[in-house]
Amino acid sequence: MPQYTFSRIAKNDLHQIKPLWEKLNEIHRDDSVYFKEFYNTFTFDTRVKKFQETEDDLLFVYAARFESRPVGYCVATVSGKMGEIDSIFVEEGHRGNGIGGRLLQDSLAWMKRHDAARMFVSVVYGHESAFPFYQKYGFAPRLTFLEMKE
Repeated sequence: MPQYTFSRIAKNDLHQIKPLWEKLNEIHRDDSVYFKEFYNTFTFDTRVKKFQETEDDLLFVYAARFESRPVGYCVATVSGKMGEIDSIFVEEGHRGNGIGGRLLQDSLAWMKRHDAARMFVSVVYGHESAFPFYQKYGFAPRLTFLEMKE
């Protein structure tokens, strides 16, 4: 099995995960049933604004590297007693090596250390194929959030 290293990424180094985030955004666009246009125009810079406004101690950006190149990441935030997995992705060629599980478990542990009593992750409608991954770690569908299409 390839050797991976895991490390935290500072807020000012978020650009390191941009290519991975863009691949995830493409998947969301392709899988989205009703909001493809949103993902066509959604940019990394737009997404990062939320994280730039988040206090450093309430933001956890964690990356998996192979030969010093990021091949996976997880972004988690805490607000009050709520922890959120904001984004998680592993490059296709590196899946099946436990990277996603490690990224998720370490992020959940970080949220617990920051007093998150409830933790959640949002999954794009149409991307339900991700459910089994999250369910392995204790997540379950709780509600469906509907948004008005413009």
